[in-house]
Amino acid sequence: MGIRTVNGYTMNMAKQLEAAIINSGNPFVETFLDSLDCSVGVELAQLRMLQTEIARHPDTEKSVSFTVLKKYLYGWKEADICLACLGLKSSEKWARGYYAALRA
Repeated sequence: MGIRTVNGYTMNMAKQLEAAIINSGNPFVETFLDSLDCSVGVELAQLRMLQTEIARHPDTEKSVSFTVLKKYLYGWKEADICLACLGLKSSEKWARGYYAALRA
């Protein structure tokens, strides 16, 4: 059950990030992703790939999920400003939810 719970939380997070990035229009989002050597297009592609992998294999732990999401979980390079620009909760709240899902 634990892996499914984490994958569900990860999928939800990826969906929210994807939708927020698409609908944002805030120039800081692009600046933030550029500071991580990642463009908006690459970020969206990674989030979609993660969702596809989880949908295909919901009972398998995805190492890529943590890689794609850790910038938002740990507040790297002004991630909290980016998340605020996207209208999403802070990295601290994302991390709390992620780790709670791991314990479930």
